[in-house]
Amino acid sequence: MRAVFLLLLGGWAMGSNWTMAGESGQVSSPRTSMGWPAPLSDEDAWKLLPAADVGQGSRLPSWARMLARQLPRTTAALLELDFAQRTAGPIPPLERAAMRYVAALELGGDYAIASTREDVKRAGATESQLSGLNDPAFPGWTDPQRAALSFARSMTVDSDGISDEQFAALVSAYGERTTASMVLLMAYANFHHRLTFGLGSPVEEGGALAPVEVDFPQSALVLKTTPPPPGAPTGLPKQTGTDQIVDEANWVAFSYDEWQKRIEAQRNKPTRLRIPEWSEFEQDLPAGMMTKPSDIIWYRIVFGYAPELAVPYEYFMRTAGTEVSRNWDRIFGNSLFWMVTRGMKCPYCMGHCEMNWEVAGLSAEEIAERSRVLSSNDWSSFSLPEQRALEFAIQFTDTPLNVTAEQMEALREGFGEERALYILLNTARYHYMTRISNGFQLKLERENVFYDYYNQAPPPKK
Repeated sequence: MRAVFLLLLGGWAMGSNWTMAGESGQVSSPRTSMGWPAPLSDEDAWKLLPAADVGQGSRLPSWARMLARQLPRTTAALLELDFAQRTAGPIPPLERAAMRYVAALELGGDYAIASTREDVKRAGATESQLSGLNDPAFPGWTDPQRAALSFARSMTVDSDGISDEQFAALVSAYGERTTASMVLLMAYANFHHRLTFGLGSPVEEGGALAPVEVDFPQSALVLKTTPPPPGAPTGLPKQTGTDQIVDEANWVAFSYDEWQKRIEAQRNKPTRLRIPEWSEFEQDLPAGMMTKPSDIIWYRIVFGYAPELAVPYEYFMRTAGTEVSRNWDRIFGNSLFWMVTRGMKCPYCMGHCEMNWEVAGLSAEEIAERSRVLSSNDWSSFSLPEQRALEFAIQFTDTPLNVTAEQMEALREGFGEERALYILLNTARYHYMTRISNGFQLKLERENVFYDYYNQAPPPKK
């Protein structure tokens, strides 16, 4: 782990849930332990959110009352996704709650632990079962349940290290559809737990809330993909030798050339589950979400085995993609994704990083140049705020609980509060993408599948 770059700040008074930021003795609006504005009231948050068909005016979790300020439609989509992940699909309710709790215990974070612990209790766990989740042997749980809980831990601490045998054992115990849903569940847990920690989300008054049942009209969310804007900047400035982030030798343990070998190997690796034909699940997709069959293996797997979890995520991803696009650098944002894929040892997603850079306008030479720089210990091509963001992406992958309020403040100082929030949200979301890819060991497509995804024509071949 690269040493944390700490920005020295003055005038911060720390409380259990809030930070009061101010100068010269002045007290400003309350902020969370990570320095973000404190959650709105339920009433004020609902004034910003789209009107709901179901659940209008319900109590909202603290993270939703924080995101609603700048991302109301994204918040609506994430509320629907959270409810689906915590209540829907074929995973038995007790295993579903316990697996998310195991992930929270591994990652840490007061909100994640409190929320998932309450879900386990609501699902009917005995006291001995609840306490057994703190023991690697999981006493009090059946053999199939222990297999699921061990899988939850593996998906959290080393998803690339899950063996084909471990995955097959889970399929034997629960079947293909439930196992696939478990992959999506753990991908979501690792995304959402990081998000709530990075926000400093306080536990709701009176205890962590149960899943909030809401349903927003389709018109409130985004169905179409948002392609990169035309004329995006390309290339990197020349390295200047002013890299200001303390290096860690382990970061260069795999060179760019070695990663290219892993990417090529992923193109020949069989996916752990049979890849469904589009006709097998097309009827489960909302009209207009996918205008034609996609060659992206990711979609054939997640839509084919767990549409009730995959469709809400797709709504969330597309809605967020549209809402943040007004203040988001797609090429640098994809560089943050590259950092997470490197930390997660995920060649499938790294291959997709390269494809997305190409769609955004980078040439093969520029993609290789950027990847070589990112995989090196010299980031002087990037500005200091960008270097701090790259470091944040690494730490948020390896040891998220070590991310500090000072680092969050450095992101806000360097990018502004809105874009810093987008960096936090997207960097957390990348842990959904990478864990699904690693969990299924998805076979990487050989052609660039994202031109079709964004309804764009590829450039003519030279």
